Amino acid sequence: MSARTRKITYKELFETCGEFESDEEAYDEAWVQARKFVDWKNLHSLSPEEIENRVILFLNRWACRLPKDARLAMRIKDAYQQSIPFLNALNNETLQDFDLNRRKTVEERECTNAEIALEVFRKFCAIGYNFREVAASKVLHMINPCLFIMWDTSICEAYGVKKSPSEYVYDFIPLMKLKANEVLQSYMDAKKCTRQEALNAIANFKPGKTLAKLLDEYNYIKYTRGL
Repeated sequence: MSARTRKITYKELFETCGEFESDEEAYDEAWVQARKFVDWKNLHSLSPEEIENRVILFLNRWACRLPKDARLAMRIKDAYQQSIPFLNALNNETLQDFDLNRRKTVEERECTNAEIALEVFRKFCAIGYNFREVAASKVLHMINPCLFIMWDTSICEAYGVKKSPSEYVYDFIPLMKLKANEVLQSYMDAKKCTRQEALNAIANFKPGKTLAKLLDEYNYIKYTRGL
């Protein structure tokens, strides 16, 4: 059975996330520290040195292979600054409930959620200096961990997704939404509870980690590490 069609149960998710935390190559502590010490909602206010020593360093711990360069730091700041209205429009969105077709007004333009997400992803992918789709997904996840989910080449290959901004928005996100709801449904079926109760239980499984983050850990162990 392919990764795309294989259903994920909450038990399998919980077990795999336990493996993630004990895997030395997963750099779980790097994520925890980055969440704690970087103000991801205000990247534009950080100095180039802070971007280099916190953001770029964090990304390189996850094998993004970015140069420690003041020009790259400025481009990251600029991409964030230009994306603020679009990121704000997605603030309250979650992966499990994300509706690509929901319409919103951003800077006096009517856009769908899909168009907003694509605008943001494209801006970050255009940064340059080897900052591409993988790094973009990681930074956007840190900015909005409830909605954006990280990916890498191995994960894309496992799910049969091309690594591009449009594929991320129109294929990967909907696919991960499906997986998120498979997890929720399996919990509801097993515990005979409501969807909200299932959401609460999963949120309490690893406090501070969203369902999008837990799914990334599952993908990493299963497809990046191949365990």
